[in-house]
Amino acid sequence: MLKIGIMGTANVSRSFTEVLKDSATIKITAIASRSLEKATNFAAEFGIEKAYASYEELLDDPEIEAVYIPLPNTLHAEWVIKAAQAKKHILCEKPIALTIEDVTKMYEEAIRNNVFLMEGFPYKFQPQTILMLKMIKEGAIGEVSQIYADFGFTVDNAENNIRLNPELGGGVMWDAGAYPVSIIREITGKNPKEIVAFGSFNDKGLDTAVSAMLQFENGITAQLNCNFNAAPHRYVRVIGSNGIITAGYNNITKPNTAYIEVKKGLDWNYELEKIEVPFGSGLFFEAESFANYCTHYNSEKQIMIMQQSIDNTATILNILDVIKQ
Repeated sequence: MLKIGIMGTANVSRSFTEVLKDSATIKITAIASRSLEKATNFAAEFGIEKAYASYEELLDDPEIEAVYIPLPNTLHAEWVIKAAQAKKHILCEKPIALTIEDVTKMYEEAIRNNVFLMEGFPYKFQPQTILMLKMIKEGAIGEVSQIYADFGFTVDNAENNIRLNPELGGGVMWDAGAYPVSIIREITGKNPKEIVAFGSFNDKGLDTAVSAMLQFENGITAQLNCNFNAAPHRYVRVIGSNGIITAGYNNITKPNTAYIEVKKGLDWNYELEKIEVPFGSGLFFEAESFANYCTHYNSEKQIMIMQQSIDNTATILNILDVIKQ
């Protein structure tokens, strides 16, 4: 069983802890915060053995084998590197970092210390996503030509929400936008050769809504939309030469969202096939996969994941460059 410590008591830390309470693969044994009171209260609420008043104390604990890092975006690089140097495996929330240089340093430090580092995208481990990507790869809809990926919601308590704090790496592209960029790259396996994009900004100059069109060398075009002022939505639609696949690419699925819709053939008279899949928390599926990667460390897998993080980060930065011109 992988013994893991959590760095920070953010809301996602609570979700992570809650879904893993019955895991047979992972045991959360420590929680750290800059406030001992917060860490102690969190530990008491979830029955965690140890509470630390600093992240350094957690990293110094020899029993901890891995850490989960859900800290603000601007703190990821510092603490991933320190965790790697402490010989801890690392699951870090997206975006893993805000520059290519930091992403590269983080993975290089993990490789140097023989620990596994993974950027957290829970949707990737959902049965919904896994089946959708498998069907596309196996040609269920023919040759892919267009992709549409959207993710939006309304940010609550905007004045105090770190998503809208420029000093903490806020902005819609680094948050909601990271997901459509990721799923588009999962489908194409490529970086775009050209980007056209438009953005809306708040009074702090932060992007709050973005629409972008990506063109790839192989002729595929992809459109993404992300929004901090919208009714909650999260869908991907993939159009091929012989069909269409539509699905959510959700972190958490429920019985009414755990399905894929498929339209096959060129006939206008058609019925959509609805394929139901197992539902649950992507945080759980992700953490279980992470534990497996840690137990069976594979340098080739690490290098592949490193390149995915570099390419995702580069695409986000390129979109931000375009909308700020």
